[in-house]
Amino acid sequence: MGSSDKTTKKIFASNLKRYMKEHKLTQAQIAKITNVSQQSVSNWLNEKQIPRMGAIEDLASYLHVFKSDLLEDKETADILKNKNTLYSGIKGIIPIPESRQVPMLGAIACGEPIYMDEERGEYYPLDTKIHADFCLRAEGDSMTGARICDGDIVFIQAVPEVENGSIAAVAIDDEATLKYFFQYGDTVVLRPANPKYQEMTYSQDDLNRVRVLGRAVAFQSGL
Repeated sequence: MGSSDKTTKKIFASNLKRYMKEHKLTQAQIAKITNVSQQSVSNWLNEKQIPRMGAIEDLASYLHVFKSDLLEDKETADILKNKNTLYSGIKGIIPIPESRQVPMLGAIACGEPIYMDEERGEYYPLDTKIHADFCLRAEGDSMTGARICDGDIVFIQAVPEVENGSIAAVAIDDEATLKYFFQYGDTVVLRPANPKYQEMTYSQDDLNRVRVLGRAVAFQSGL
């Protein structure tokens, strides 16, 4: 477990306790609002677990707050909400856009397919203007022509179908890969963005092995 994950759990627990006190909410009421068990709420409060984004969205909606108010420390959340006032007119400063936390689904291959780890524990920030349901960590170099490199975080909008030419996260059996997606009748072609890799083609009975997880909408590279 990374230190960032522990910090997120600690901050969320602190914020949840504060809002429960302010609104006089019990664990049972929080469980009902978020459609989870009271044990899950207890785990959140004891920094053992962080809820999935759907539960966070339900809670934020009920409390009439931003999701960042639940997932970030109060000082940071206040700065982000007031950033236009704080930084307005200061040359050379570009305010950080308001962000939300997107769950990490696991790793995805940029090359040969790799096993897809569906255990969610980490969250990564993303501009609220971009619609993504989860993110994946790229492994390999088959998509470098699309500027997606090994270790990059790729944000995915969960959709069952994508347009030809879209960069898609695709499950093949129990493995996953990130490629340009094309479908021609009963044939699916997964095309890399690196000439040293070959296209992957699936047709007829093999199509049952292929499932689109979603469309890549953004990626985040290390400095």
